[in-house]
Amino acid sequence: MQPLNSNKPIQTHKQKIKKILTCFILSSLIILSKTYPLNLQKNELDNLRILLEKINTEDINLTIKGNYLSLKYSTEEFPSIYQGGFHLANQITILSLKPTLKFFYDHNYQNTNEIQNYKNIMILSSNYLEYKGKKYRGKFLIIPKDKNYYLINLIGMDDYLRSVVPSEMPSSWELEALKAQAIAARTYAIKVTIERRKKGEIFDLYSTVLDQAYYGMEKENPKTDEAVYKTKDLIIVYNNQPIWALYHSNCGGETLDGKIVFPQRLNTNDQYLSPVKCLYKGKNWENKVELYTIKKNLAKLINSNIYSIDNIYTNNFKIYFVYNKNSIYSLYTWEIRKLIGYNIIRSPYITNLLIQGEYVIFQGIGFGHGVGLCQFGANMLAKNGFNYQEIIKYYYKNIEIIDLGRWLENANI
Repeated sequence: MQPLNSNKPIQTHKQKIKKILTCFILSSLIILSKTYPLNLQKNELDNLRILLEKINTEDINLTIKGNYLSLKYSTEEFPSIYQGGFHLANQITILSLKPTLKFFYDHNYQNTNEIQNYKNIMILSSNYLEYKGKKYRGKFLIIPKDKNYYLINLIGMDDYLRSVVPSEMPSSWELEALKAQAIAARTYAIKVTIERRKKGEIFDLYSTVLDQAYYGMEKENPKTDEAVYKTKDLIIVYNNQPIWALYHSNCGGETLDGKIVFPQRLNTNDQYLSPVKCLYKGKNWENKVELYTIKKNLAKLINSNIYSIDNIYTNNFKIYFVYNKNSIYSLYTWEIRKLIGYNIIRSPYITNLLIQGEYVIFQGIGFGHGVGLCQFGANMLAKNGFNYQEIIKYYYKNIEIIDLGRWLENANI
């Protein structure tokens, strides 16, 4: 198909063929997510699809910046081949996605392109792609699903980790701790990617702490780059399967049993997230919550009116609410974090509760869910001479650290 913008450079026949083949290969990688192959190859796991945003099509003015940008698209008739406009610009503004794709290059609003019956959109750059003030490597995809559109960053594993590691752990920390973080983050990415591709999801990972924090190129740092490259392709396996390599900021002195906190992810035979003592004892925290908020949330849980909360106490990672004079309802401390807010109830280690007027005072220690690798603890181990392998085996029990390619040779997915 001919480019829609008359200012676009003329392409030779060979150039067109080369571009079509390149796009065909990329689109094939996307299609793989819908029918996950049994004989998965390493390069298929090296093209991660990171969800940046779910796009509101009712009020859209999507601006993407970069160097020598171009927009391509596939159609319903040819869904596996990206084609269309190839324009070397510094900015693309998308005005509409539904039902017609409308966009213009740079600031030339009067030269708006319109494309009907398109399927997916690909945006490429010679250097980086910038969206909402953050710069990203790789490519952008805009993919429709269930009447919504999703902005996805297609990126290689190493470049993904170059942003994730310093987003999740301070780059000033010990190199061996950063290496352990890189391996844990890589393993988590592999595990989640496999699970989501089996389900036919259009993306592999959230860009937020719903999975792993991924904040683009500006988080990259030479020291964390070194941690990524010196542990290249290393993953953690248990019974020859990648583990749920969970990690958190600090555990408060002892990690929790992953089977209890995350029963939906682990079965009774998975022992690698067993509790361990930690050198880092954590920091105390205190926050208060309105009693009205407690009543409102509790009423939703039990589907009944709450007239009074007469007492609240904690014991063995459970919180007990005495309400309406003689009724008791209990929640695990990690469940109340979800109910009230993760930044308010900063960890499951709640050491004290107190009703004070119209507020409930929560006191605790640590930060995060408390399962798996304790990041502050890992850094303390590194300061005490532990290498990255010893750190990983300290927090994840009965595991192996192996090369991703070696694992794929014998993987049963």
